[in-house]
Amino acid sequence: MEIFFKLFKYRKTINAIIVGAVIVLVGWIIAYEPVTRNLVAQDAVCNYCHLPWEFNSDFRLTATRPHQATPEDKISQARCVDCHLPEGWWNTTYAYTHFLSMTDLFGHFRDRDSERAGDWIPPRAATAYRVRDRMYEYDSVTCRTCHIESEIKPKRPRGINAHKLALKEENTCIECHNNLVHRQVELRKDAFKKPQPAAE
Repeated sequence: MEIFFKLFKYRKTINAIIVGAVIVLVGWIIAYEPVTRNLVAQDAVCNYCHLPWEFNSDFRLTATRPHQATPEDKISQARCVDCHLPEGWWNTTYAYTHFLSMTDLFGHFRDRDSERAGDWIPPRAATAYRVRDRMYEYDSVTCRTCHIESEIKPKRPRGINAHKLALKEENTCIECHNNLVHRQVELRKDAFKKPQPAAE
């Protein structure tokens, strides 16, 4: 009971600490995603474990020059996080759990030229399959943060027809655009299979 009276004596100080903590917590929640996306999840951080010469389709691309857009494109340069991390608070939290998992860090330290030779390392193909499956499952949500499918106007007849068909059949971006930036990985035979309706 004596402790309660002592705390009551300092109630203004305790209230000020609680209000300050709430303000800091709310501010942190609001700033959490933009800070993570724009300051923490830099390409250089991703490339520390995900070695750029394994993934990039152009050997000249490095952590400091990722996925360069040509002057004709008139678009901003895409970063790893733009395609691989959907927007949202919980998805941002996943970035930190991924950093802590250090799944590719062992490969970074044991790197040998002989092991990194060739167009693609089989485990990387498995990674490509997982990422494609996830993008398909989530309807290419990261693509749609920058691109609006109905507003895309391809220049060639083939692209125009493909986009019309994709809109009609409600296809998602990754079904066609699956080797844009990274090295070529052939599609699995069972990739992008829509679930069949249950037989009655």
